[in-house]
Amino acid sequence: MEKLAELPPAALVTFGAVLALIFGVRYLGLFQGQTISREKDSGSAQVAAVIVDPTALRLATAAIEAQTMENINGRKSFERGMEALCRAVERLCEEVDDLKKEMIRRGR
Repeated sequence: MEKLAELPPAALVTFGAVLALIFGVRYLGLFQGQTISREKDSGSAQVAAVIVDPTALRLATAAIEAQTMENINGRKSFERGMEALCRAVERLCEEVDDLKKEMIRRGR
């Protein structure tokens, strides 16, 4: 509480407004939740279940499966690319080591 008293007035007003907004939204949400009857809620759920088209669900499932396969292929391509990069770095390290040995042999 002592830290709050040290804040400038504008910050205190903003802090109070945000707290009021949070409590207001929470109160109104609870109020709205209490006014909805159980029968109305279950009826709307049944209507929503009837409205859902199984064809749309099948199409969405197929799209997700296609996206998953594309991601798997992309991951495999990335792994192949990284393996090639690692091989190239290994060759480069070997060549640098050979150059170092040659420089030591020549005394430079």
